[in-house]
This record gives sequence, C-alpha cells and structure tokens, in this order.
Amino acid sequence: MHHKLSPKFTIVTTLLVLGISTLAFGQAQPIHITDGPLVEATGSNWAVVAWTTNARGSSIVHYGTNPNSLTQTAESPYTQQGQTHRVHINNLQPNTTYYFAVDSGQGFGTGTDSRSQVGTFQTKATGAAGASRGEAAEAGERSAAVRIVDGPRVEAVGNSWAMIAWTTNEASSSVVHYGTDRNSLSQTAQSPYADNDAAGAHQTHRVKIDGLKPGTTYYFVVDSGQGEGTGTEAKGAMGQFTTK
Repeated sequence: MHHKLSPKFTIVTTLLVLGISTLAFGQAQPIHITDGPLVEATGSNWAVVAWTTNARGSSIVHYGTNPNSLTQTAESPYTQQGQTHRVHINNLQPNTTYYFAVDSGQGFGTGTDSRSQVGTFQTKATGAAGASRGEAAEAGERSAAVRIVDGPRVEAVGNSWAMIAWTTNEASSSVVHYGTDRNSLSQTAQSPYADNDAAGAHQTHRVKIDGLKPGTTYYFVVDSGQGEGTGTEAKGAMGQFTTK
C-alpha cells in the first residue's frame, strides 16, 4: 500500500532541505587579513598603520619597543563599511624603532580572529621633515580637528572608473564609500594616508575608483579619519557621478 504524502509534509521537508543547503553553502567565512599591514606614515611621535580583511572586524594594533613584548595598544572603531582598517598610534618617542602586530577580531558572522606577523617602523627624529606638526602638538600648540576645506569634486570619469579629490586642513586618511543606491554605500576605495609636508597646512586627497559599470549613476561620500594629532574624522556631503 502506498501512502500519499500530505502537501504540508512536502512543504516542511523542502524548507528543511533549503535551510540545510543555506547553512552548508552560505556560511560566513572566518576573518583573515588579505592585504597589509602597511605603515602609511610616521612622524616624530605618531604612526598610521592600515590593513584589509575579508570581513568586518575590530581594528587593533599591539605595539612596543620590544618585539617580544607588544604591551601597548591603539585601536579604531569596528569597521562598518568595507573591510579597511586604519589605526593612528600617538605618543611615540622620536627616532625610535617600534614593533607591532595588527589584530582583527569579532569577525562579522563568525566571531573569529586574525592577527598578523610582527612588523616594524621607526619614528622620525625631532626636527626631521614630517615631524614638525607632531612637535608643535608636544609643545602645546593644539592640533585642529580634521575638516574638509575644499571639495569633494569629481575630477574625471571613464566607462569603468572615476577620480575623486578633496582637501582637508590636517593629515588624515583618504577613503571613498560609494554605490548605486544612495542609502547603501557599501563599496569602498582608498588611497594612502595623506601627509604631504610640502603641501603646508592643507592636505590633498585623491582616490581612483575602479571596476565600475558603464553608463551608471553612482553616489559617494568621502571620509578622512585618524586626523593627525587629534584622531578626529570628517565626512563630505553625498555626491554623485555617472560613468561614460
């Protein structure tokens, strides 16, 4: 005798199979470092370290003057858009070699952790080029909070790329958040930390966005964080451009 399966039983079975397939094939991947860490800039008493991970996570740098004892810590907020981590380390000693390891934990969807090998950098000597603003801060001249003083502006566009530029009053990071939905700027492009001493007080940021679709309108917001001497952040108003 053959028993006919009820429609309800068939639906439940199908949902269970779909659920198992989702768990098997759609599971979030453990966090790992995909690029870096890179020492983007140094002064007499500060340094900026950046790296990229495959998933959102925390942004922590363990550092010290002994490679076997990285007891000091600097950090930035948990990454919310993109997976670029950038940490500004302050209160360093001039002309000193430091060792560091970056750490991205609480990986999005997995809670996993990824730590780099030990890297190194040397701060600049007092009076060296690039150290002047840090020395001024140590002498009591308080650094101003970073702010955008010009732009952002779309300098050029092609069928698969665009160039965005803006100017800030202080050295800071160069990040553009963008997307085709103005309410979901989930993609990120960036250039190295802007700290050009020859530029004087103002710093020019320029980021090229690649991999765009032809004839498409994109929305973007520029973001300059880890302001030198203050750790502050400035974001621009939303802009837009259309590829050719």
